Amino acid sequence: MTEHKISHILGTESRHHLSDKNVIDIHNLPEGSSQHRSIIKDLLDRSPNRRKFFRTLGIASAMAGAAAAVESTARAQSSSYTDFDILNFALNLEYLEAEFYTIATTGQSISQIGMTVTGSGSAGATTGGAQVPGLTGSALAIAQEIAHDEQTHVKFIQTAIASLGGTSIAKPAINLGALGIGFSSVSSFLTLARAFEDIGVTAYGGAAPLISSKTVLGYAARILAVEALHSGNIRLQIAQNNIQTTALDGADHIPPPSGSLYFPTDNNALTEVRTPQQVLYLAYGGANLSSGGFFPNGVNGLFNMSSATAATSDNSNGTTGGGVITASPNPATHTANGDAMTTISWNAPSGVTSVQVTIGSPSGPLFVDGLQSGSAQTGPWVSNGMTFYLQNVTGGLPLTAANTLGTVVVMVQ
Repeated sequence: MTEHKISHILGTESRHHLSDKNVIDIHNLPEGSSQHRSIIKDLLDRSPNRRKFFRTLGIASAMAGAAAAVESTARAQSSSYTDFDILNFALNLEYLEAEFYTIATTGQSISQIGMTVTGSGSAGATTGGAQVPGLTGSALAIAQEIAHDEQTHVKFIQTAIASLGGTSIAKPAINLGALGIGFSSVSSFLTLARAFEDIGVTAYGGAAPLISSKTVLGYAARILAVEALHSGNIRLQIAQNNIQTTALDGADHIPPPSGSLYFPTDNNALTEVRTPQQVLYLAYGGANLSSGGFFPNGVNGLFNMSSATAATSDNSNGTTGGGVITASPNPATHTANGDAMTTISWNAPSGVTSVQVTIGSPSGPLFVDGLQSGSAQTGPWVSNGMTFYLQNVTGGLPLTAANTLGTVVVMVQ
């Protein structure tokens, strides 16, 4: 994470922003210079997430160099993608879902039933699955219908990519037993199915702003709608069968009996969204990874690194209720160096008199310190998938998730 300079504050209710004497625009410094390296190291020292990450790996002494490598990789993934890259990322997830439902209902993989799984990137086998015992009646009929839908989504995306002149990815290695659940019983199957479907909905929602072609966007919206139909049905079965579930991350709204929502919507009755990197955080089982979990060798395509932190709700509830934070434009347009500018606006609930907007986490680098409502323009340093947190700091409340009023994820195209 680099230091951020606010170009100017829009609106009269913003109290103040980062002091100019403490702000240096890192883009104006020669890359690799001693001052450039010093600033990056200083910022790393102030970042609890990265500090914990590097300490866990036992390479704190190489923190600055490793951070530069991570930042370079993230920039490469977010600044030169095409609609083919987005479709291929979706194809990774459709391979996973198609394998899950096909094996659960038939005991066979999608390649064994004759589907094409070849393409660019590293191909791999599917392991860890089995036909689910006791899956009968309407539950079986529903699972079979979803299996057909997911198989067709794989074929549809492969055909769409080819018709547009692109190359589809091969099915990567998949470990369906990554969580140790999904195939021993109907309850286990529904538990994993619920996770896959809810993640799928948020993945398409998060990828939609990255798509340039209206034709591609239209078809992606229709696939998202089908995934949402699947999600609603599976969540209802979870509730009716009294199956206990747990939240995957801050953007996950679990159904009854463990949760209270039959439909996983935020405070604005919208579906949550996850960036490709946040989806991989769940698929790989951790932060800043290129493989693991359900994809033991990683996914194929441009988007292949997990995010540094898990996703959170667009409208997380703080101690005084939900707030609203938005970015405009979103998606933003990248500049020559690959980053972009946008304007962050917020409106906190009544009773909140002091807020901060932080970057990357509730206690991340400070973007702006302000009043109940206001807006501020960023500098040209916003990268794809950057998350801004609206924090309630009234009366000295700490910068914790419990005091997060809302978040917004900024996409860059």
